[in-house]
Amino acid sequence: MGIIFIGSQQIGHDCLKEVVNLGIRVDAVFTFKPDPHEIWEKNVDIIAKENHIPIYLPNELTVERIRKMNPDMILVVGYRKIFPKEILSVPKYGVIGLHASLLPHLRGHAPLNWAIINGDAETGITMFKMNDGIDTGDIIGQRHTKIETNMTIADLKEIIQRLAVELVSEFVPRIISGKAVMSKQPLEGTYGCPRIPDDSKINWNDKTIKIYNLIRGCEKTYAAFTIFNNRKLYIRKAELVSDEKKYFGTPGQVGMINRDGSVLVITGDGVLKILKVSLGDENEVDAKMILNSTKMRL
Repeated sequence: MGIIFIGSQQIGHDCLKEVVNLGIRVDAVFTFKPDPHEIWEKNVDIIAKENHIPIYLPNELTVERIRKMNPDMILVVGYRKIFPKEILSVPKYGVIGLHASLLPHLRGHAPLNWAIINGDAETGITMFKMNDGIDTGDIIGQRHTKIETNMTIADLKEIIQRLAVELVSEFVPRIISGKAVMSKQPLEGTYGCPRIPDDSKINWNDKTIKIYNLIRGCEKTYAAFTIFNNRKLYIRKAELVSDEKKYFGTPGQVGMINRDGSVLVITGDGVLKILKVSLGDENEVDAKMILNSTKMRL
């Protein structure tokens, strides 16, 4: 009984480690390198090298190679490259994927980012049997988690990584023993589109909660930003203001500078407390170190 693992990033690393710990033979690992704007703390090649598993790159993921390897199952975790659809029919137990949403909601790209940006109260991760659609295959198992109002994308990813390992531990042995129960997805669902760094630009005319969710939902490597003195000012950390005071000003205006180093910026319907910022590639600092005048407009 052998499988092929296709994946990347921390989530792929942790899931591959669990597969190895389960005593399941892994015949090959296919992975890729991070994009220029990404930073991965770990990747699947670490586990592959530790366990002497052959490593291949995306251009080597061909139907002919997979047929020659003849795996019983292929497990896909954290892999966003396109691979030939003909591969789906090669393994005895199919190609099994993990997707970081509660399918059929948020099929496609950046599901965790979109969940926070959209203000969803809940998300999770789904294990499913891949077909020729976009995350439309039969569901094998799911894990749910709440999205707390102070949770960032980094916080949420840590939770999802743990839940992914739980799914692998519970369901991979069932799949390769032929005991997994699968359920059809509804045809209709929602879809997340790809995100690029420019999508993180803040519109201060938006409602406070929308801006706050954007800041929480953006990756550290392409953080939410505003333009200040013709440069990108990244908003690294923010908080909702709990008091009931009303502030009148122009959206984007620095409305108040606080003793704790934070500043209040006027939004479309109130204010948002900005705690930490960084200008361009400079180090993160208290917001008032840069936004130090109420005459400033963003």
